[in-house]
Amino acid sequence: GLVAGYRRGWVDPVLMRAMDVLLAFPPLLFLLVLATGFGSSAAALIVGIAIVHMPGVARIVRTAALEVSVRGYVEAAVARGDRLATILRREILPNIVGTIVADAGPRFTVSILLVAAVNFLGLGISPPKADWALMISENRAGITINALSVLIPALMIGTLTVSLNMLADAIAGSLGTSIEVESLRR
Repeated sequence: GLVAGYRRGWVDPVLMRAMDVLLAFPPLLFLLVLATGFGSSAAALIVGIAIVHMPGVARIVRTAALEVSVRGYVEAAVARGDRLATILRREILPNIVGTIVADAGPRFTVSILLVAAVNFLGLGISPPKADWALMISENRAGITINALSVLIPALMIGTLTVSLNMLADAIAGSLGTSIEVESLRR
């Protein structure tokens, strides 16, 4: 089945072509079409965000796993006769988790901004549920009277995204895969 197809080399290109098709759609447009078709629910929004991020995450995980799979300790596990699931769990996953965490920070930021955009346009979560983008949308008419009613939710969205990026970078840094400022200066 799938494992035999992977060994023959046709499953990976087919999956990557399917992911390329998903990458062709702009994320916000995809979410707007999904919200229009399935209604404004949190479940539809979460599924849409997951589908939007699936191609990028698949590429990151695949590239990191391919890089690790040619290392000596993986080849030793294959030579010992370990099963594929064991090799993935013991040898490959612990060595790519830092890369996955480093990639998660910016993806969470994009997710938050996409959810905020859909909610601001009124196609996501609807009132009376609390959402910062809904607060901005509802209070934008009175921005000249009370600017804080728009600025504070916007500031909170910005604070959340920056905080999540810093947390993901700190975790990735502790795992040894952070993007350090000193390495960018070289």
